[in-house]
Amino acid sequence: MFRALSRAAVTLAAVAVAMPFTSVSASASTAYSISHAVDPHSGHSAVVRWAPCTVTSTGTHTHYITYAVNTAGGAGRVRLVQRALAKLTAASGLHFRYVGRTSYIPHYAVIHYPTGNQYVFDAAQERARTRAELVIAWAKGSATNLLTPSEAGVGTVSWSGSYGSQLRIVQAAVVLKRGVALKAGFARGESIGALLLHELGHAVGLNHVSTRSQIMYPTIGSWTRAYYHSGDLAGLRRVGRAAGCMRTTASAPANPAAIARAAGVSVSG
Repeated sequence: MFRALSRAAVTLAAVAVAMPFTSVSASASTAYSISHAVDPHSGHSAVVRWAPCTVTSTGTHTHYITYAVNTAGGAGRVRLVQRALAKLTAASGLHFRYVGRTSYIPHYAVIHYPTGNQYVFDAAQERARTRAELVIAWAKGSATNLLTPSEAGVGTVSWSGSYGSQLRIVQAAVVLKRGVALKAGFARGESIGALLLHELGHAVGLNHVSTRSQIMYPTIGSWTRAYYHSGDLAGLRRVGRAAGCMRTTASAPANPAAIARAAGVSVSG
């Protein structure tokens, strides 16, 4: 058996408002895929990643990515997330800070242009509702348009940059579908831990790969290892602390839905 996971590259494209990006895959020996976008601060292509730290006149300061969890009443889910994030921190050097539980469920804003609908991760609303940079939620498929019927989970990001602020990920979401039968913990095969590690990989900038031995392979099955493997680890170094600190403060999450409304375009979702 296998479970379909998220379509992160599609989501990334929808979020990169006025900022073209490319998905870059490494060789089969490293087996990871990351994205690049034009950084308006430098005018050059930059890896789409969080700022792991910031250098200021007072020194180097670690950035702690704040996160909230919507457990949907599931016992032990906060602890499960904390275990997964500990594994992600060990692999990437990124740090996370828990800010509490939330009832918020991440979703797309649907912008109804005359030429067709555009689906955009509503990063600005997520930040306003939760005060967290990352939301991890369990939800029914009918409760969010981030999930398609075939997906067990989804992970997505929003990035922003300006002439005064280096491009970086500023908001992310992970949604895991309720009612999917998975093994407990971080067991090999179809486990909730493997699914969570995969979607968190998307939330820090990793895309799908074609190598089945990696956690970022687009489906999970009996072959899935519930830990980040060699290619995943190489990719996490490219988007993590080893990639270096930034020297500017972050921009606010992009808000294309508000821009569309101000222009008289209908928005729902």
